[in-house]
Amino acid sequence: MGLNDAALALTISIAAFTDFREHRIYNKLLGPAFVMAIALQIYFKGWIGLRESLFGAFIGFLILLIPYFLGGIGAGDVKLLAVIGAFGGVHFVITSFLYGAIVGGIISVILLARRGALYSTLHRFLLFYLLRIKIDPQNKQADEAQKEKFPYGIAITIGTLLAMLLRM
Repeated sequence: MGLNDAALALTISIAAFTDFREHRIYNKLLGPAFVMAIALQIYFKGWIGLRESLFGAFIGFLILLIPYFLGGIGAGDVKLLAVIGAFGGVHFVITSFLYGAIVGGIISVILLARRGALYSTLHRFLLFYLLRIKIDPQNKQADEAQKEKFPYGIAITIGTLLAMLLRM
């Protein structure tokens, strides 16, 4: 594990911790981490590293922009993925995102099952999205499950750690 990976691991670990405890990922963590990522990429790879870092950050930012605008995730999650892109480049940030999406899906299923709303949520999904049938909006279990949010920074962190491990 090099300096770049160690700095990334520390950054995402702190982000996951604050997201879990406070449901926030702080700019005072992500700002310096972004600058450090760019500096490390320039140091190790020169101008090519700068290009890879900035393009990775841009793609990481774009990937979560629509879910942010739809209210599914917070701004800290978007910025966290951008920082991950700055550390690892485009391929790495896409891989991290995909692994994180799988982990996030698993966490969501567990939370829905714990609330007793998994069946009703799947039922609503199938009826509404696949069959385009109007459904009863008074389903209290599904409404409560939609209100429950989990810190998605944890899923992003686990996905990034998986991407780091599988890259080695």
